[in-house]
Amino acid sequence: MIDELVEEVRRLTTPDELEVKKAKRVAETVIESIKRNSFSSPFNPEVIAGGSFARDTWLPSEADIDIFLRYPLNASKTDLEQDSLKIAANTFGRENLIIRYAEHPYVETYVDGIRVNVVPCYNVEKGRWLTAADRSPYHLEFMQKHLTYEQKSDVRVLKKFMKTAGVYGAEIKVGGFSGYMCEVLIFRFKTFKDLVTNASEWRTPVVITDEDLMEETKERFINDKLIITDPVDANRNLGKALSIKTFSRFIIACRSLIKNPKIECLIGRKEKTMRIDSPLLENVLAIHFKHKEMSVDILWGMLNHTVKSLTKHFWTHGFKIVRSLAVSNDKDESAFLFLFEGNSVPDYEIKNGPYVFEKENTDKFVSKNRNIAIFMWIDDEGRVCALKNRKMTTNISLAKEFLKDPTKYGVSKKIVEPLRDNGKILLGKEVKANRRRWVTEGVKEILEPADQNYFS
Repeated sequence: MIDELVEEVRRLTTPDELEVKKAKRVAETVIESIKRNSFSSPFNPEVIAGGSFARDTWLPSEADIDIFLRYPLNASKTDLEQDSLKIAANTFGRENLIIRYAEHPYVETYVDGIRVNVVPCYNVEKGRWLTAADRSPYHLEFMQKHLTYEQKSDVRVLKKFMKTAGVYGAEIKVGGFSGYMCEVLIFRFKTFKDLVTNASEWRTPVVITDEDLMEETKERFINDKLIITDPVDANRNLGKALSIKTFSRFIIACRSLIKNPKIECLIGRKEKTMRIDSPLLENVLAIHFKHKEMSVDILWGMLNHTVKSLTKHFWTHGFKIVRSLAVSNDKDESAFLFLFEGNSVPDYEIKNGPYVFEKENTDKFVSKNRNIAIFMWIDDEGRVCALKNRKMTTNISLAKEFLKDPTKYGVSKKIVEPLRDNGKILLGKEVKANRRRWVTEGVKEILEPADQNYFS
């Protein structure tokens, strides 16, 4: 059954002839233009194509063209950044560039609707890496040599499967599998079916490397749960960037496909409308705010940090959160979504103090709570306890406290002011009435997790 599904998805995930011709035309034009503008550079960097387009593993309508500028070793990292930006500006126009950030800045632009990334790196010998991007030309060489046509098709199927499961994308927003990781997985397991079958049985630590390097690799990455060594650099664990949540969701998605093979597991469902009818909507609280536009990776780093911090503070104040996540239009608006077990907590709370035998700590606890506790007592374990009135008993009241002074609650610095000045709290039907699609998608995910297929 899975074989038939994979064959069908192979057809759906293979770009058609017209799209391939367009992408090749754009790539050839861009490369020639960049080469012309590189001649005036004092470093005259080598210009090569890379990424999924060059390796022929890209999905329809997602032809990203990565152009690498390989600099000689006498160029400093500042030279790399400034010279590559100058070449890109002369090629595409400075006003058409978007500056992205990885280990060092690189440039993104669009040509005829196709995204083009211009990435500087060093022309180094294998293993003598100066930047992470230095490996990329070797990745291209390796995959062109080792991936068969059928395996490239399986890489596309794997990418689509991961997108459906919500685990594809190495950007901070997702914390998932990169395109190169997909290629490495198919290279290691030979076929999509064999990978999924194997992954459905994974137990940590999972080690994916050359057989003769297995023990050495386990020792080198002894604290990592998922170890996928880079075929061009055995000292690099590709799996290290993967969050444990994403790792786990991939395993569940594989089990779901094995348990109940159907096309929706691979390509998802097409939904014309985004309907939210769950009674749990009443327990969804959103904190929506507007902010300055910034790099997507920087923005998501702050959003992920902040939603974890706010979640922690809700728990500290007695609220049980089922799920929480950040959402954004990736430009100038974002929101934090929380699904609560209940929107309120009891008027009273118990504070457990130290054991009586810890005299100094006991004295401090009693002194701190003497005048504010309803009463104190010694529990069956010998601890001093205090019963206190809660200051805030609803999630809305606590959320309002967050907005008064976000710095007290671990909010990232660049979004403190926007949250304080224009943060808006929505609860239940107010969240649904927001009508921003990216908010609706977030609410749907928080109420109907993508991995629920396995549990049905």
